[in-house]
Formats: sequence, structure tokens, C-alpha cells
Amino acid sequence: MEEKDREFLNSFAEKLEKTLVDQCTADALLDGKMLEVEELDEKWRTSAPEYMVDAVPQIAEYPSAAIAWACYVGMGAAVLWDKSWGEYKDLEDWYTLMSKPRGFDALDEYVVECLVGYRLDSEDNQKLESAIRKCAHTAQTMIRKEGIEPQSVMAFHLFARVVKVFFRLGVSLELRHRGYKYVKVNLNVEGQAPVS
Repeated sequence: MEEKDREFLNSFAEKLEKTLVDQCTADALLDGKMLEVEELDEKWRTSAPEYMVDAVPQIAEYPSAAIAWACYVGMGAAVLWDKSWGEYKDLEDWYTLMSKPRGFDALDEYVVECLVGYRLDSEDNQKLESAIRKCAHTAQTMIRKEGIEPQSVMAFHLFARVVKVFFRLGVSLELRHRGYKYVKVNLNVEGQAPVS
């Protein structure tokens, strides 16, 4: 891949992430930033190939689901990281763990019901589902505006970047739901000025 293509993809992913964070913050689901978990970024790297195998064929008929389901995988990953990291840390493919019980089509329902713990008809799930759907539509609009030829190599790479952003969004949404947040810490080592 040429450097200019890599730069384009990085720039697109940054713009998309900022737009989605702003949307979810406006919906009171985030606090203006993504929550980063290095171990979970690594789990996406090892799980993404299996996700892509199931998601890419869905793009033509169900583009929103193909994109949005990565967000649910991120939410499920955040739950496993928070509750059972020791049990799952050595498992490379977390996507299959979440898709196997009900299949790709019902992955969202499995994550929401069995991992996050919301009833499907609950107000919390309806708010979450609405926000994720809106984010997926935003991503589709941003992709369309780029005018990239469908089914091209660049379209594949762009989709891969988009679903990675959605995975990270899912991690952030669920970690915030679980009470995680960034807090400014002042370190004061004896004899030194405070560092923040």
C-alpha cells in the first residue's frame, strides 16, 4: 500500500472516530473521548480476520449491520476484559466466541443480553441500539462521500479501518457504562514539583 493511501486511511479513521465520539457524547453515552485498552486493541487485531470473513459478504445487503456489529464485539470484549480477563486473555479470536452462540445475524442480541446484561426490550438497550445505528449511518455517509469504487482493494481497506473504529467505540461505550473514566492524576514525588 502506498504511503498516500495509508495517510488517507489514517486521516479518515481519525475523522470518523472524532465524529462518533461527538455523537455518542451528545447522546450521553461517552464523555468526549475513547477509552483506550491496549490488550483489547490487540484482541481486535487477532479477531478481525474472522470478523471480516463474516461481515464483508453482508456489506451489499446489510451495510449498517456489517459496520455496527464490530461495535457490539467491542462491547463484549470490554465485558470479558473487565470480568474475566484471566479466563480469556490467551484466547486469540474473541469474535468467534461472541458470534458462535447465535451466529453473525444475532451477534448484537447475544452481546446485549448475555454479556452486557440488558433486556432487549429495555430502555437502556433501545437508547444504545439507536446510538449505534446512528453511528453506522454516519459512517456510511462518510464512506460514500469519499467516492471509493465499491469492491475495490481500497474499499476493503477502508471498511477494515471503519470496523476497527467501531470496535474501539464499543469498548469505550461499555467501559463507560461500567464506570470507567479518565481521571487527571497529580503525582507529587517528595522533593519535586507536582507533575500532571
